[in-house]
Amino acid sequence: MRHLRFLVDENLSVVLPKTAYARGFEATHVNHCGLNQSKDWDILRVVAEEDWILVTNNAIEFRWRYRRLEVHPGVIFLLPAVPRAQQIELFSAALNAIERSSDMVNTALDVGYFEDQVRVTRY
Repeated sequence: MRHLRFLVDENLSVVLPKTAYARGFEATHVNHCGLNQSKDWDILRVVAEEDWILVTNNAIEFRWRYRRLEVHPGVIFLLPAVPRAQQIELFSAALNAIERSSDMVNTALDVGYFEDQVRVTRY
């Protein structure tokens, strides 16, 4: 299994990396690595070059950007925009799915609520 690394976008809580660390993954927030207020294409370049899986709720912007990449390390969309406690719940569900099937290359996960249940969709 390749070593998975998560980069949390600035539109999500700065505490999300702790959720990944608690499960043995490497993670950081864009605010902690000098990428806050960076353009989306600059963040995309960094995740591709440095093998980060992006965690974001900016699906409108990043979906089409990821579709244009031939190869990418993966992306997680936490949808919709929710408070911190629910972000942690959604990200935890994403990590559960990744622990069951860790190959995230060219993969996206949509993680959100459906009828009051968390649903993870892999594509």
